[in-house]
Amino acid sequence: MAGQKHEELNVKNTETSKYNSKLHELKILHHNVQSLNNKLLELSISLSFDEINADILCFTEHWLRENQLNSVHIDQFKLVSNFSRPTRTGGGSSIFVRNFLCTKDIGYLKGLGSENTFELSVIELTDLNLIIICIYRSPDGNFDEFLYKLELVICKVQSKGKNIFLCGDWNINFLKCSTKLSELQNT
Repeated sequence: MAGQKHEELNVKNTETSKYNSKLHELKILHHNVQSLNNKLLELSISLSFDEINADILCFTEHWLRENQLNSVHIDQFKLVSNFSRPTRTGGGSSIFVRNFLCTKDIGYLKGLGSENTFELSVIELTDLNLIIICIYRSPDGNFDEFLYKLELVICKVQSKGKNIFLCGDWNINFLKCSTKLSELQNT
């Protein structure tokens, strides 16, 4: 989308799926939208013309309350996980998947989300043995708590023998050496 930063990743799986016994290429898009409502028309147009050819849409900073997010309609997608701030404005994370994808709620990670520091959305793609995690951390979020929870999430997912895909906006500059980047790399 114009003027906005987004990332797209292709994940290939050679396992047999209910839907496709051939090689399945899963396309995941992460986008820090800074207000999803303001981007819905542009997103809809981009999806309809295959400018964005994604199976999974992960958004950070959607800036919506839970009831508002639940009323968002993106053609051919369903909202499967989200974090909306209960008290402050802004922030948030969400995961939308194509209607045909089978997902499972991840109960053992439910209580780890926290406003401002670890705004967590998470799903499992059952046919692919894959956990997708989208996290937003505000620039003024508690960094030590963020690192602790990130490590905890990774350990819990690994203990279940699942593959993991992490995305989000953690407000850490990966292109510049910093104390926060060093701490993250050492976690």
